[in-house]
Amino acid sequence: MQLRLMSEARFLGIDFSGGSSPWKATCSRPTVWIATLEAFRLTELHPVQALPGDEPPFDRLISLLREGRYRAAAIDAPFSLPAAHLPDGGHVALLKSVAAMPIADDRPFPRGQTLYDYAQAIQPFDPKTKIWRETEKRCGALARSTLWHGARPGTPFTAACLTLLARAQRPVWPWKDAPGMLVEAFPAAQLRAWDLPNAGYSLPEEKPVRSKIIAALEHRGLDIHPSYRKQMLASPDALDAVIAAFAGRAAANRQLKHERPHTWRLEGAIAIHQ
Repeated sequence: MQLRLMSEARFLGIDFSGGSSPWKATCSRPTVWIATLEAFRLTELHPVQALPGDEPPFDRLISLLREGRYRAAAIDAPFSLPAAHLPDGGHVALLKSVAAMPIADDRPFPRGQTLYDYAQAIQPFDPKTKIWRETEKRCGALARSTLWHGARPGTPFTAACLTLLARAQRPVWPWKDAPGMLVEAFPAAQLRAWDLPNAGYSLPEEKPVRSKIIAALEHRGLDIHPSYRKQMLASPDALDAVIAAFAGRAAANRQLKHERPHTWRLEGAIAIHQ
């Protein structure tokens, strides 16, 4: 019973990456961070490399998610593709397809090119055009297109997250709403919903902006230890992990700012807290 009560009040936030370096066992400037909220207290904040175990960091994260010892774990990464580029069978078939794709030689998931070619084969599209899911159009902030394969591509990011979803074998919101579910987050959209700075706060010289965001989180009732505050000031990725956790709260506690779009059964939905 104690474990169940803890899980119901426990939320994870994960700032994610589709690159290769952030998933190495040793990373001088980590960008994949995991935050744990217990009720209204930030109890853990660390990079993925700090997770226990001897496996590669990506596998350690999968092991953490598989345990399901949380009400919801929110991940700052896309959970699906635009509807026109999904296979027959929808999201379930997409995850099976991604799980069967060859893994890249420098990262623990398929290359963005593999996912791009897969989507093109289902429904050809202009490579110079960015295609958005309905939830991305409605979220209020500029999202990275899941199938954009030009400068600052979104395809590696998407391939990495879909691989994680397929391997974690947890309920995925909004398709399923259950304890231990995974939820799509978008910190920039969350900040915009709270009328807080949502662009440029990742720059090294923008510590005062990050300080303002942290103060706003505390104003919303989040208890933050000074050591975690220091990490969030130093690393925008650590800050994003904490913000992402609120997407899990929004989905689990029915505190969503936006209704799910009509395309959610295929394209999913970004959870944004009121």
